Amino acid sequence: MTVTDEDARIAAFVALTEGLSAKGDLSPLGAGLLAALHLGIANDSRSFARLFGIEHALVLREAVALSEDPGLVVVERQDARTQRLWLSIGESARYLITERLPPT
Repeated sequence: MTVTDEDARIAAFVALTEGLSAKGDLSPLGAGLLAALHLGIANDSRSFARLFGIEHALVLREAVALSEDPGLVVVERQDARTQRLWLSIGESARYLITERLPPT
């Protein structure tokens, strides 16, 4: 079996999600959303929901909760009709990922 770039991305996503979940106050969904943003897998709520087969409403709820914790997620814009949120990773989350988690 050959390891592909996609295999490596999946492994990095899983490792980062598990690491973030283990660090404390993040739910598995929140940790997955932060990992996806950090790794460039998805930058909006609808893409994340479709990619992982999760109801968009659940992703929206988690994204809003993460945006209320200063520095974790920044809502860049929102589509009023679909409620889709375009997100970026905040400074606190960036610090958590780069400084507090061991490299994968």
